[in-house]
Amino acid sequence: MNFIFVLIGIILLALLIYGVGFILKKRHFSKIDELETRKIALMDKPVIDEINKIKKLQLTGQTEKTFKDWKAAWENIATVSFPDIENYLFDAEQATDRLKLIKAQKAEDAALHIINETEESIKKIQLALKKLIESEEKNRLEIKKVQEKYQDIRKKLLTQSFSFGPALENLERRLTFLELDFSKFTELTSSGDHIEAKEVLDRVSQDTNELHRVAELVPTIYKELTVEDTDQVKEIKEGYQQLIAENYRFLDIDIPKEIAEIERAIELGMELVEKVEVDEAKEHLAQLDTKIDHLYDVMENEIDSKAFVLSQKQLVSEYLDHVIVNNRKLLIEIDRVSQSYTLNQEEAGTAGKIESELEDLKTSFELSAQAIAQDEAIYSVIAEDYEKMGDRLEEIEKKQQELNSNLLHLRKEEMDAQAKLDEFEFEMRGLKRYVEKQHLPGLPHDYLELFFATTNRIEQLAKELNKLKIDMKEITRLCFLCQDDVTLIREKTEEIVDSALLTEYMMQYANRYRHSNEGIAQAIDDTLKLFNHEFQYKEALETISTTLESAEPGAYKKVESSYFEDKEAKH
Repeated sequence: MNFIFVLIGIILLALLIYGVGFILKKRHFSKIDELETRKIALMDKPVIDEINKIKKLQLTGQTEKTFKDWKAAWENIATVSFPDIENYLFDAEQATDRLKLIKAQKAEDAALHIINETEESIKKIQLALKKLIESEEKNRLEIKKVQEKYQDIRKKLLTQSFSFGPALENLERRLTFLELDFSKFTELTSSGDHIEAKEVLDRVSQDTNELHRVAELVPTIYKELTVEDTDQVKEIKEGYQQLIAENYRFLDIDIPKEIAEIERAIELGMELVEKVEVDEAKEHLAQLDTKIDHLYDVMENEIDSKAFVLSQKQLVSEYLDHVIVNNRKLLIEIDRVSQSYTLNQEEAGTAGKIESELEDLKTSFELSAQAIAQDEAIYSVIAEDYEKMGDRLEEIEKKQQELNSNLLHLRKEEMDAQAKLDEFEFEMRGLKRYVEKQHLPGLPHDYLELFFATTNRIEQLAKELNKLKIDMKEITRLCFLCQDDVTLIREKTEEIVDSALLTEYMMQYANRYRHSNEGIAQAIDDTLKLFNHEFQYKEALETISTTLESAEPGAYKKVESSYFEDKEAKH
């Protein structure tokens, strides 16, 4: 019975092994078939047809050498690569049949590697052969375009030779060199060396494009040098001579020398044109134009400046005289005001400085007028002086108006100060009567010192105002100080009166506790001493209010409110 089970197991295992082997063999044969299909597809590539087609072109030189290299590469594939692929695939089939699957896998991998390399090589060979086939046609089309551009240049040189000036000979020589290159290209193409012909074509195309660019630029540059710039130099010469005849003068520039330099620059530009150095010529031309424009600007500026000077001369003269007259009036006013007021340094000295500056401006103006009268004027300089003079005169006039306003304001300031003095004196008298009206037993020492100090300051202000020649700066300072002092004495007066009267209210209220509370009785005695003998009303109020508050909380607030209500009612 056990033997049967073992036999069945062996049979099942054999079936399993057979089944696995069958599946693996099928998989390998499928891969081999796939590789065989790729091999056949590569062998069917029409490479040999393309090679035979190129053979008929009768190639030479570099093109022939290149063709032989690619032909040899194909022959290596046909005689080596394809047989190697075939051998590896045969080995793979044999190994698969015998279930030597590892050996089969190695053969398949080797065949796949060669197929991939061969496929890539064939692509390169076909591309190279295609380029060789197309090179002749491509070269022919490109040379046609280049020849058309060449003919355009040649035609332009023949029909418009005058527009190239001294560059014509150089340009024709370049055409000759191009013709030689065209001949060489034709020779190489005829002999079948299309690769070298392409190299010549590239050089010819580049040289033709450059010659075309140059041929476009030269006439423009040559015309600007010989016509436009030359005409402008002539115009500048004639204009300069006319201006000199009309007695124009120029500052810091030698125009004849500048003209000579421009003429030499034109000659240098012509030399660059002759050498066909167009880029250098363009840069040179830009610098030349800048110099020419500068001369135009200089002469035009002088013409415009003369028109400006002649139109503004009378206005500047009148404005200058107007400011001078105003300054003389200001000096007279300053002298008059200085007899009654002490002037500050700016008011006293500025007008004098202005007078000195106006004299310098007057002298400068007269020298300019003299130069104009004697035909020796440089109008651009005078025009600039006029503009600066006008600006400065405006500044001076504003300063004069400011000074004059300050002088006029002195009298108003004096009147304001006098009014303030009257206010201070009136308020001090009122405060004195107010204190006397309270019938206080006396006043604190520090209050009396402040009162008398304030009175003295007010008297000092009065003395300053009564001087024959007053100093408004000092008076203004004293006014501020007096204002502060009066404000302070007003506050101190109110404080003393309120403290004294409120103390009396407090003592009247505290009397109800005098016989029943020894503390309050003592506080009343202490308060009376401070009040009647030491005149320390604020301290007296604090003494009685503190004791009363301890005996009857809230009493201080009650009495205080009553006091201020009575005070408000009396006012």
